[in-house]
Amino acid sequence: MFSKRPASPFTPHRRSSYCLRHLVLAVALAFPLISTGLLAEPNESDGPPIARWISEAERYALSGDYDTALPLYERAIAALAEDKPRQNQLRYRYGIILNALGARRPDLYPLARSQFEAVLDYVESSPGIPFEHSAARVRSALAHTYHQQSASESRPHQRTQMLHTAYQLYSAAQKQLHRERDWQNLAITYFNLGQVCEWQGNLEEAIEWLEEAVALDRRHGFADLAEDLAYLTALREQVNPTQPAGNTPI
Repeated sequence: MFSKRPASPFTPHRRSSYCLRHLVLAVALAFPLISTGLLAEPNESDGPPIARWISEAERYALSGDYDTALPLYERAIAALAEDKPRQNQLRYRYGIILNALGARRPDLYPLARSQFEAVLDYVESSPGIPFEHSAARVRSALAHTYHQQSASESRPHQRTQMLHTAYQLYSAAQKQLHRERDWQNLAITYFNLGQVCEWQGNLEEAIEWLEEAVALDRRHGFADLAEDLAYLTALREQVNPTQPAGNTPI
């Protein structure tokens, strides 16, 4: 689970670097697909050219031609119907890309959710079958679709509902990530819980989650320490503003 953090529209005074943390499109597309087995197709003449569709989809997505890329992903996903592990690997990747594009195309968030929901169903209904992403990671990715979409939602009720759903999903994910000792993804999820709480107006709880993220950053030497600490400091300043020094006697 990597990170991207677009700024919250609800706290314009806050630095723009405090954003949602998850996988950015450029990083997603930089992953070598050979290592996941998605392009490991022995002979295209034996069936649909799935590897070519995926490769072309990646190329079009990188060039910004999403209208051409997305149907290619979907064609490849459909063609992998008899190969559930590879199909769900591609669904997860496709969901990450859709979510990253959602900042510019909010209509893609529901489609991203449908990918993660399908992957989550697969993982939870197939215990013991090896899969590269745990149910907790997938649930956190699903939460992120609601979290990120809330930033572009202008209707207060819908925004409130999205943040509530994101909070519930992140909360469930963080408990499982802790049991799995998946510390980096746990730190990311703590950060996102903190931001959801801030956007909901609950600064005290937001600070508690950010403190957990910073503690993990320090313990494991994660690269996000400076940014998370700055965010935590900014939240604390909102709760207890520093009084400016002056010459006026008390």
